[in-house]
This record gives sequence, C-alpha cells and structure tokens, in this order.
Amino acid sequence: MDRGEDAREGRLRPRPPPEPRRPVSRPGRRALLAAALLAVGAAGCGYALVGAGRGSLPEDVGSVWVETFVNDTPRVGLEQRVTEAVLRELSARARLKAARNREEADAVLSGRLLSYTVAPVRFDEAGRALEYEISMTARATLLRRSDESKLFEAPSFLFRQPYPVPPAASYVDVEGAAATALARPFAQSLVTTILEGF
Repeated sequence: MDRGEDAREGRLRPRPPPEPRRPVSRPGRRALLAAALLAVGAAGCGYALVGAGRGSLPEDVGSVWVETFVNDTPRVGLEQRVTEAVLRELSARARLKAARNREEADAVLSGRLLSYTVAPVRFDEAGRALEYEISMTARATLLRRSDESKLFEAPSFLFRQPYPVPPAASYVDVEGAAATALARPFAQSLVTTILEGF
C-alpha cells in the first residue's frame, strides 16, 4: 500500500467518540442552588418619590423622625425589630440622619407591617427543610413635617430573603430567628430606596 493509500485510509479512519460530560454531583447542584438563592436580593415595589426626581430627596430634608411601625402581622415584636433597624441604618448614612425628636425633624417616616411569612424552599433527602424564604410586605410614607407633603410613598414594599438553617431546627425556632435576621436587610433596602431609588 503506497503513501497515498495510507493517507486516504487516515482520512477515512473514524474519530474516537468524545468523552461523556461528567454530571454535576448532588452537592455541586446544591451549591449552585444555594448561590442562586443567595443572589436574590431585596425587591421594592409600588413606591413613588413625590415631587422630586427619581432616587432623590429635596436638599433641605436632612433629618427624619421614625415613628414606631404598626404591626398587622401575627409576629409579636416585629415592629420593634424593624423600627430599631431603620434607626440604626439612618444613623449609618450621611445623607439622612435620625432626628432626636419629632419637632427637630425635617421629615417623618411612618410605616405599617402588612404581612410576614416564613416558607421552606429547600429540603434534604429525608424531606427536612434546609432553607426557608422569609418575606415581608410593608407600607411606608415619608412626609415633610412642616406641611405634611409626601416625599416618598410605598403602599406595598416587598422584601424577600433566603434563610438557611440546620436540619434539626424546628419551625418555631426558625420563625423567631428569621424575624431578627430580616430586620436589618429590610431596613437597609427601605432606606436605600428612599435615598437612591430601586
């Protein structure tokens, strides 16, 4: 057989089959799912900045008095956690600070907690919950104190966050701990929305 025939044989020789793709292991799938859930951020909806451009407040509004949120949910004490978290978040911001009393404030922030739910979203092989989703809907209004004109209004401000738990945790334990865990990021989301828009 000459070189030409060898070459022709080489061209006709079938290629080896490609290696099969390795399936993603179950722990790998769980890690991807957890990463996707953790990437879900807060979602503010149904709000409006009144009489100002998107994501801005009038320059003369520099301090705000925060009234204790009204709690319409079954979760006792949730209003205290949320109100305190909003005050701490305002104290950490340079643009808008918490006033020491109502009379000194440029604006007044009031809110009402409309709903609070804790629902399992991820399970192990035995059916035990490994991760919950906590969600809360609130109504918030920011008024100029001098004339009570609306600066910001959110009739339905929705916030969601994943909450991983150990398998042995009971639902009662999770519900209580989740309320504490939710307050700070909810306050961060609300204050950021008031100052910058979403």
